[in-house]
Amino acid sequence: MNEQDTINLIGKVCPYPVVDVVRYVDQMKKGETITFQIDDPLAVKSVPEELEEYPDISFAIDKEGEHWNITVENRQATGQEDAP
Repeated sequence: MNEQDTINLIGKVCPYPVVDVVRYVDQMKKGETITFQIDDPLAVKSVPEELEEYPDISFAIDKEGEHWNITVENRQATGQEDAP
């Protein structure tokens, strides 16, 4: 993936957007940002609940027309280093 990608999940209904987001987040590198476009209201509620399980992940949700953008960033906590 690039440093910032957009993944279109419009038209997918729960639980598929959640499964897709978790799959991508599990593969994210430090400093990487991905924006997920989602139009299922249930998924917009469920995705943040799943992301709370990741301590190095921050996210923001923005409504854009008929869908939401959930922007996820894999950040490394200050003072922590990757294991060798």
